[in-house]
Amino acid sequence: MCAPVTMVPTCGDRRGQGRLMAGSTWSGGIGVIRPGWQLYLGAVGQAAEHAHHAIQIVLADGQVELQDGEGRRQRCQSAVIPANEPHAIVEGNPRTVMLYLEPESTTGRELVARGVSSSVAAWVDSASTLTPALLSRDDQEPEALVCRIFVTLGVDCRVVTGVVGHPVLVDAIRYLPTIISGPVSLSEVSDAVGISDSRLRHLFASEIGLSFRRYVLWLRLQRAVESVLGGATLTEAAHTAGFTDSAHLTNVTRRTFGLAPSLLAKAVSPHPPSEDCEKVTLGCMDVPERHGRAR
Repeated sequence: MCAPVTMVPTCGDRRGQGRLMAGSTWSGGIGVIRPGWQLYLGAVGQAAEHAHHAIQIVLADGQVELQDGEGRRQRCQSAVIPANEPHAIVEGNPRTVMLYLEPESTTGRELVARGVSSSVAAWVDSASTLTPALLSRDDQEPEALVCRIFVTLGVDCRVVTGVVGHPVLVDAIRYLPTIISGPVSLSEVSDAVGISDSRLRHLFASEIGLSFRRYVLWLRLQRAVESVLGGATLTEAAHTAGFTDSAHLTNVTRRTFGLAPSLLAKAVSPHPPSEDCEKVTLGCMDVPERHGRAR
């Protein structure tokens, strides 16, 4: 369990100038980032209007009040906020899930295809199947909670629970962290694991539910956040994760989550996967040992 933190750094709105409202606090219990998604579960305070690339799923055990880009407000327990839609949190809640999802993932594309409009009423309606009962288990792993949310929404949860079965894809996932601090190309990785570019691209999409390009970006974000948690400066974290500099890292985190990297790191706590999780789920950033190579 994390100690409470006060969240005061800027978060990006449409102009990159949004700021969490004065006196608001976000304090957490669970915070993890994995390729394709990021979960925060804890107390949520107010946030000024902002927008970001990730789809945002909100689920509270009480009521939150959201506002859309036209100033319309609605109190609710759950909502699905589409990518790049301006929104604000007018009133928070002591126990709330904020789940950020890559819109280009298999799961994200399914939500995008539903064509949710820019009104807060549509966001709430699109999440009508989500209930606080999903939060009733205090002992559930973050990956299990995220998967329950996706299943309840009726969308693919491969980005969380995809079993990496192809040996070459296992090799690629194990190889990527060794080169993530520098330039990464599909051709370099495919050469390293002995498969064609097109086949490796297909395996990422079919088994992981993320394109190779987006997987690498989320892996960089994960590495940067882990570095900040380990005491690195933003510049050090940026270089460790393969970003040009701290400004580049900040731009990417604000564009993706609407948060500066220092704030994102505060919403993420070290949470090692369980033994069961290690065996099967991609969301845990763990894959099975390689047993031979298939081309």
